[in-house]
Amino acid sequence: MQFLQKPIDILEKKSTYYCLLLLVGVVSLLLWWLNKEVKSGDYYTYLYYIKGLEKGEYSYWYFLNEYIPDTFRNPGYPFFLYALHAIHPSVHFVQFVQWVLLMLSLVLTLRIIDYYASSYLLKNIFLLFVLFNFVTLSYSAYIFPENLVLCTITTILYVELIWKSNWKKTFVLIILYAFCFQLRPIILFIPFLRFAYYLFNTSKEKLHYNIVFLVLFIASLLPYAFWNQKQHGVFKITPLEGGGGVMYLSYWSPKMLNVVETRYWRNVMNEDALINFVDKKEVSHNVLLFNNEFDSIERICSQYLTAEDTLVLNIMKQHPYLFVTYNSKYTLERERLLKTLAVQHFLQDIGYTIKVKVYTFFRLWYTGLTKAQLHSTNPIYKSSSILAFATTFSTLLLLLFYFLWALMQHRTILYKIALPLLLCIYFAGIHVPFAIQSRYTIPVRFLYLFVIAYLIYSIHFKKSPTQTNA
Repeated sequence: MQFLQKPIDILEKKSTYYCLLLLVGVVSLLLWWLNKEVKSGDYYTYLYYIKGLEKGEYSYWYFLNEYIPDTFRNPGYPFFLYALHAIHPSVHFVQFVQWVLLMLSLVLTLRIIDYYASSYLLKNIFLLFVLFNFVTLSYSAYIFPENLVLCTITTILYVELIWKSNWKKTFVLIILYAFCFQLRPIILFIPFLRFAYYLFNTSKEKLHYNIVFLVLFIASLLPYAFWNQKQHGVFKITPLEGGGGVMYLSYWSPKMLNVVETRYWRNVMNEDALINFVDKKEVSHNVLLFNNEFDSIERICSQYLTAEDTLVLNIMKQHPYLFVTYNSKYTLERERLLKTLAVQHFLQDIGYTIKVKVYTFFRLWYTGLTKAQLHSTNPIYKSSSILAFATTFSTLLLLLFYFLWALMQHRTILYKIALPLLLCIYFAGIHVPFAIQSRYTIPVRFLYLFVIAYLIYSIHFKKSPTQTNA
């Protein structure tokens, strides 16, 4: 690598580190500015929660005369928005706070990197990957919880790795994990896996930390479950709906290319330029099958609708930017049917299921590119779409290459970074059964980029376990 020595020398410098850090800040601010007026698909539902909470109601249907208790989301992000709104009502204020949290996540990740290897070369490789994968930096401008979850997950890892075991660490982690669950319930199993790990890998005098951690984390799940019990008659730590729906749509969406389903969440599966799992000729037939099946679901659930429900639903359907909320019994029955049908479809069409789910695991790490984007006449839209795909997809290929290399020849490297690596695998694996987008791995995207940087650094550049800063 003699021909690379000069750029390597540059990357080893402290001055390069501060230049790259400044550049990341400038680029993230620029992306924040360019995207701050973009309204995400969940923009109105999240902001309307604020208005509902101002009335003392947890619902985004604040303008209806009747209180419609929410069935859709855990309250973490809505309450975060409500708290910021109490400080300043501007959406731009929320977005700016999210940018600050993004920068905090970056700083904490750099501190985590110091824990693994005190090297400016490693940190600069990481920062180059952050710049290269600029999509991650753009999320601070969107009204999505992903940026906040990114900060929470990064803080959790920082505390887990760097703080010494004591009561302060235990209670801080309880708060962080509890808050993270209310943002994205998908992290539910991580605290239990943590408990199991430390149960068999810690001294007896530290066992009480572990027990208290798990007991209080479980206790933190109860208030929302009691709220569900009071409002919907079911004791449930997660929302009444969502899981079954996105599981069900994960089967049908790839079969309905370029079709927006209008029966549930207006989900669309774009025709992917890389891989499709259905012949175009089959799409119209699949749409017919999907609609017939959903007709059956609605007929079964309709027994739970009252005349008052029908009036409210007619008003709701006049607001297409909000997701319709049905009564508790209807929602629970539909969720049950969607889960049952999803599992049946997966098992009956096992060859298709395996292909789609394996693809989904990797698809979560790159931004998709459609033929419509490739053929767009808007040069900015076309070039930005191609660039986002090219950078994220090539990064994934790089990770796979170095992961396999390390697996075959440098396994000790993988053991050393097991925790951030396992967090990345968890976030990808736990989302595989569902119809989701690559944004759901944003919470661990800095850790993902660190893993790649560390593999490259350790395989090619690390001179000894005690290498110091250049």
